[in-house]
Amino acid sequence: TSYYTLTFSVTFRHAHDVCYLAHCFPYSYSDMSALLCDVISRPNAARMIKMSTLCTTLVGNKCPMLTVTNFSSSPEAIARRRAICISARVHPGETCASWTMHGLVEFICGNSPRARILRDNFVFKVVPMLNPDGVINGQYRCSISGQDLNRQWSNPCRMLHPTIHSIKALLRATKTMRDVSIYCDIHGHSRKCNMFMYGCSSKHPSLRLKERVFPFLLHNESLMFSYDDCNFKVQRCKESTARVVAWRELAIPNSYTLEMSLGGGDFGQDPAVRPPEHFTQDDYLEMGRLLCEAILDMYDPGRARLESALNELELVHPDIKR
Repeated sequence: TSYYTLTFSVTFRHAHDVCYLAHCFPYSYSDMSALLCDVISRPNAARMIKMSTLCTTLVGNKCPMLTVTNFSSSPEAIARRRAICISARVHPGETCASWTMHGLVEFICGNSPRARILRDNFVFKVVPMLNPDGVINGQYRCSISGQDLNRQWSNPCRMLHPTIHSIKALLRATKTMRDVSIYCDIHGHSRKCNMFMYGCSSKHPSLRLKERVFPFLLHNESLMFSYDDCNFKVQRCKESTARVVAWRELAIPNSYTLEMSLGGGDFGQDPAVRPPEHFTQDDYLEMGRLLCEAILDMYDPGRARLESALNELELVHPDIKR
């Protein structure tokens, strides 16, 4: 086994300054609360946003949840809509996940024609921060009880893992009322470059392309997202993670972990296209918007981009047929 050590020097410009070094762009519980307060206070917010508390945490912090759709529609129309469920920040140190969640919330709560189409056709269930205690107390990966909450999905304890117990119950309850088309849990990755997804691969050959098409649509949307870095194997050590339990136990076929490098991208390793560089806050925010664009492409009634992606995937995976 090889171990590597990074060393660097920092020259402080002013005496007696208090300085902080961050692994990635910080995003606090207060930042999330400010975003949610902003979106629910906007004109006409009541017509499209409902904020509630998913649960309280082990030490009594609130875990907020947004439900976003066009509430001006008839009850019958709302009942027919598919659900899109998104969560983030189960690992407190992966702050880029919150920046992407921020971009997604801004988009679906915005006034663009594309955002209105999403609200007219879907019900979004959004949990921006699954580990508030860890974020508030400066944990890197664990909860305040010292456990990795993304390994507790198989049998979460209501007392020790209240946010996981509650979001799993939310997904199960939502499935009784409507089709849950996509579940995506947003993370950061400390070792790999680019943005990519982990998915699941069915034993049924006819489903394998369909499970890969959403990441491929994201790949077509942006150089930041690399389909080549995506992985659809279910390893034994990941069987109690969000995406695997949502896929296997809750029968949500399009269940993914969105991973974003805490560093940056190599963008296909072709400097002529875009040189390797560090991701910025704007890049992470942009990925939130791109998630929404890919959802629109996935469920566009005209199916143009979906069919094109499926045709391309058949060339990438000649062993998998529709």
